Amino acid sequence: MQAHPSRAKAWPDATSFQRRNPPRAVAVACVALLVGIAAQAQTLPEVKVTADAPTEKAGGPVNGYVAKRSATGTKTDTPLLETPQSITVVTRDQMEAQAADSLDQAFNYSVGIVPLTGGAQRRTGTAFVVRGFNVTGAQPLYLNGSKFPINSLSGTIEPYGYERVELLKGPASILYGQAAPGGVINLVSKRPTAEPLHDIEVQLGSWDRRQVAADFAGPLNADGSLSYRVTGLLRDSQTQIAKIPDDRAVLNGALDWKISADTSLALLSTYNRDIGIYDYGKPLDGTLLPNRNGPAPRDVFDGEPGFDKFNTKGQTLGYLFDHRFNDTWQFRQNLLGFSYESDYNFLTVNSRTDTATMRTFVRSASSRFDTDKGLSLDNQLVGKWKSGAFEQMLLVGLDWSKRDFTRSQRVGTALPLDMYNPVYGTPVTLGAATGSISGSRQVGLYVQDQIKYDKHWIALIGGRYDKATNNSLAIAANGATTPSGLNSHAFTPRAGLMYVSDSGFAPYYSYTRSFQPVAGTDFFLRPFVPNRGTQHEVGLKYEPPGANVSASVAVYELTQQNVSTTDLAHPGFSVQTGEQRARGIEIEGRASINRQLDLVGGIATTDARVTKSNTASLVGSRPTSVPRNQSSLWADYRVGEAFPGLSIGLGVRHIGPAEVSLMPVPGFTVWDAALHYQVDRWRFALNVKNLTNKTYLASCTFACFYGDERNATLTARYSW
Repeated sequence: MQAHPSRAKAWPDATSFQRRNPPRAVAVACVALLVGIAAQAQTLPEVKVTADAPTEKAGGPVNGYVAKRSATGTKTDTPLLETPQSITVVTRDQMEAQAADSLDQAFNYSVGIVPLTGGAQRRTGTAFVVRGFNVTGAQPLYLNGSKFPINSLSGTIEPYGYERVELLKGPASILYGQAAPGGVINLVSKRPTAEPLHDIEVQLGSWDRRQVAADFAGPLNADGSLSYRVTGLLRDSQTQIAKIPDDRAVLNGALDWKISADTSLALLSTYNRDIGIYDYGKPLDGTLLPNRNGPAPRDVFDGEPGFDKFNTKGQTLGYLFDHRFNDTWQFRQNLLGFSYESDYNFLTVNSRTDTATMRTFVRSASSRFDTDKGLSLDNQLVGKWKSGAFEQMLLVGLDWSKRDFTRSQRVGTALPLDMYNPVYGTPVTLGAATGSISGSRQVGLYVQDQIKYDKHWIALIGGRYDKATNNSLAIAANGATTPSGLNSHAFTPRAGLMYVSDSGFAPYYSYTRSFQPVAGTDFFLRPFVPNRGTQHEVGLKYEPPGANVSASVAVYELTQQNVSTTDLAHPGFSVQTGEQRARGIEIEGRASINRQLDLVGGIATTDARVTKSNTASLVGSRPTSVPRNQSSLWADYRVGEAFPGLSIGLGVRHIGPAEVSLMPVPGFTVWDAALHYQVDRWRFALNVKNLTNKTYLASCTFACFYGDERNATLTARYSW
C-alpha cells in the first residue's frame, strides 16, 4: 500500500475545490463518441450481427457490450428500441472487462446512478442514488423480475453470478408496486446453456486478494431437455483499510427443464456468505473541511479490532414457470424465496473532531443481529395478436409478496480515537438489548398493453392497483412493546408513445408514477400517506440497422410529493407538505465496432432540489450525495494481427460536485486501465483501477468516504 501523503501538506478547503472548473475532457470525449456513432453507424461493417449469431433474449447472455432486448421495463421480452423509458443494461462482457467486484462497480460507467457512499460500503450494503433520489432499502431490488426486498444491509451482490444487471430509471410502480421514484434494479441470473461450458479462473491482486471462481453448464441428457449451471466463487482479501476484510463464498445453481415444446420450468438457487467490517466513514474535519493536522489518513481504521465485524449469510430459492397455451396466450409464474442473516458490530463516528486538538473524535458502539426473510409470487398472462396494421401484446398480472425482518440491538460507548495516531484495545461497553419486528405484505393487480401500429408507432399504456400493509413492533430493554401499523393503497398509471423509424431513430414520450408507503403519524395521529413520484420523460433512442450500436438521449422531470417536513405548529412532529424535484438530461452510447473496439460512454446533468419544506434554509438546496454532473468513457481495443489476442482497455469517470448539509462536496475524476490477452483456451487480464492513485472523497453523507487507492487484479482463466 502506498504511503499516505505528507500530513504537513496544506489541505485545500471545500471552497477552493468548488472554484475549480470540472474536467471537461470526459464530457468532450463522450460527445465525440455519441456524435461519431450517429454519423458513422450506417456504414459500419455488419460483423457483430451475423446469420449464425445466437438470437438475444431478454433474460439471456449478450455478445459484447450492446444489449438489444430487456424485460425489466415491460415484464415482456421487448426490444429496448421499442421501450419508451430509459433502461441501462450492463452485460457480462462489460463486467468482466472492467473487473467489477460489486454492484456499485458494475454501474461505474453508467450515468444517472451513483453509489450513496461512493462505493466505500459496497462490501456491506446496497445503496444508490438514481436521478437524484435515494433508492436504498427494501424496495428497489429485483431478481429475474421477482421482488427481492432484502434490507440494504442484509447482503451484497456478487456480479460473477449474473448475466446482466439492469436499471430502469424513473418510477416503476406500474409493474413493481411500492418503489422509490428513482428506479429499480433487476439482476438477471446466469442460466443453463445448450452447449457445454467450463470455466475456472484464479485471481490475485492488491490488498492480498486471492480468489478462485468456477462456472460450469451444459445439457444433462441426450435430447437437451434438462440442462444445468453451477457457479461458485471463493475470495480471501483485505481492503484499502487493512483491518477490514473482504472474504466471500458464493454458490449459485440453476436447472432448466423443457417439459414439452410449450412448457418449461427453471429452478434457481443462490447461497452466499460474507465476512467483513462496516466502514462508518471519517469525520468532516480533515476530509471535507480543513484540519490543521493535515488530511485524515485514508487507510485509518475507525473501529476496534476484535469488536467490529460484519458477517452475513443468505440463500434464495425460486422458479420461473412458462406455459404456452397456443400462438396467442402464454402463462408465466415466478416464485422467489429468500432468507438472510446479518451479525455485525460497529462503532459510529462523530462527524466532527474535538475542537481543542482536532485529532480525536467521539465514538459510539452498536451490536446488531438481523434476520430477513421473504417470499414473492408473480403470475402473468400474456396475449399476442395481430389485426390489420395493429399488433398488440397484452399483459395481465397479479403479484404478491411478504417480508419479515427482525433486529436485536445493543448500543453503548467506546473511547475516542486519535485518527492520526490510533491506539486500539480500549474497552467497548454495551447496554441492554432492544429489538424490533416488522412485516410487510403487498398484493398488486396490473394491466399493460403494448400496441404497435404500422410497424412504426408504439403506444404503451397500463395501470396498477396495490394494497400494502406494514406492521412493526418495538421491544424495549424492559420487555415493553409498542406496536404500529400502516395500511396503504394506490393506483399508478403509465403511458408512453414512440415512433420507430426505418433508420433506427425512435423519439418517445413517457409518463410514469410511483408510490412508497411512509411509516408514522402526524400530531393528530393520522397515518402518513404514501410518497408519490411523477415523471415526464422525453427521449430519443438510436439503433442503426446492421450495426451493434445503441445510443439514447433522455430529458426528464421527476417530482416526489408528500415528503415529510417539520411541523412548525407542533415541534417534534412532521407533516407531509414537502416536495423534491429533479430535472436532468442523460446521454448514453454503446458500440461494438468491427470486432475490434467496444465503447461505453455517457453524460448526465441532474438538477435536484428541495422545492417545498417548512425549513426555509432547505428550500432550493440539493439533496445529499446527488452530483450536479456525471460523465464516463470506456474503450476496449483489440490490437489485431500485430498482436493476436491482445486488447487494451482505458476508462475515465468523472463525478461532479455534490452537497451535504448545505456544504459543497468536491467532484473527482478517476482513470482505469486493463490489458487482456487470449491464447488458445487461456485468457489473462490485468486491471488497474484509479490508475493515477488519486486521493479523493468519493462521497460525504453522515460521514465522509475516501475512494479506493490505486489497486490491481491479475486474472487467469481456463476454458474448455
